Amino acid sequence: RSWKGIHDRIVTKELPPLRNFYKGWPMSSKSSIDIDIKTVFFSHAHLDHIGLIDLIDDSIKKYMSNYSKEVLSFFRKKGIIKNNVSNIKIMDKPVKVGSFTVHPIPIDHDIPGALAFQIETSKGNIFYTGDIYFHGRTNKKSWNFVKYAKKNNPYILITEGTRFGWKFVTSLTEEQLKKQAISVLEQYNGILFANPYEPHIDRIQTFFEIANEKNKKFVITLPYAFMLNRYSGIGDTFAKDILSSPNTLIYKSEGMPNTWENETIGTFVDAAYVCKDQKNIVMLLDFMSTPELIDIKPEKGALYIHSGGEPLSSIDAENAKILLNWLKMFNIPYFNIHSPGHAAQPDLLHMAREINPEILLPIHTQIPERFEIASDNVKILDKGVIYNF
Repeated sequence: RSWKGIHDRIVTKELPPLRNFYKGWPMSSKSSIDIDIKTVFFSHAHLDHIGLIDLIDDSIKKYMSNYSKEVLSFFRKKGIIKNNVSNIKIMDKPVKVGSFTVHPIPIDHDIPGALAFQIETSKGNIFYTGDIYFHGRTNKKSWNFVKYAKKNNPYILITEGTRFGWKFVTSLTEEQLKKQAISVLEQYNGILFANPYEPHIDRIQTFFEIANEKNKKFVITLPYAFMLNRYSGIGDTFAKDILSSPNTLIYKSEGMPNTWENETIGTFVDAAYVCKDQKNIVMLLDFMSTPELIDIKPEKGALYIHSGGEPLSSIDAENAKILLNWLKMFNIPYFNIHSPGHAAQPDLLHMAREINPEILLPIHTQIPERFEIASDNVKILDKGVIYNF
């Protein structure tokens, strides 16, 4: 039923029934929400925020950071976002929309280019956290956002609360994660396979540092190289340093389509190279490249660290089983060393208390009432209801 994609998503309430918002789907006034939307702002380029962007009508302006635009190109190349997206605007300064002015505020998240927003209104400022955390490499940006919002008449705070209810999850810094990974690596003497999420530059950098500190070559599959090239093209120094390092090599399988290679610059190696020198290699192996294990022929002492990349076992159990079956076939031990990209509950509550808005609106959470610990001004929103504040 791909031809009825928008219709089906509206019927199942995956999408709101917005008039003249979707491509080729004007909707009748009787069945649509009476809101005229001309502009959409994207906080970052994770798929739960940007995955259906290609359904939005071309006439609507789509504001995002330059990093988010590059990640969007990655998802198009990968085929996850099916259609071309037009009318994209890079948001590097305030944008006037009607009587409102929207300001981008950089924050830290487990993908580069994440933004919070400040919306100037006649009643005061509305702040939206986007998806945020306080334990990443650039956590200072997130704390600066909290300080700024606190000082600037916070009328409404719209905040995520993803990790409310999560149990037994530790907010490791990248340095702590690196130490754990090295500790595991030192128990073995073979190749280290790892699969961070391809757009997660901080995690890629962590494994690059591991390779350098353990005097090993850093081999990456083409999707990682493509993403680093795109980041490098907009001036990311970490991406440039990784790609320009003589220690970094790009893995290309024999017979692999040129989908990624045509837009990737670097030194290429094949399975024969990795197989021969595998004890001296840290390799980022994306999930779709897992069958390359057949040609790499991992020897005793190889290990695999799952670090936030696909498949996400909590929402993709079938592919998680497939990955484990591949590793079992080659007798490769599996380790999950990861740190979530969302703020822990103590940080979320501290942020809410510090900003102390007149109204607090929790979204992106299964337990919105948890914010009532930190504020007497929490308003729980109902899906599909229009509110006036």
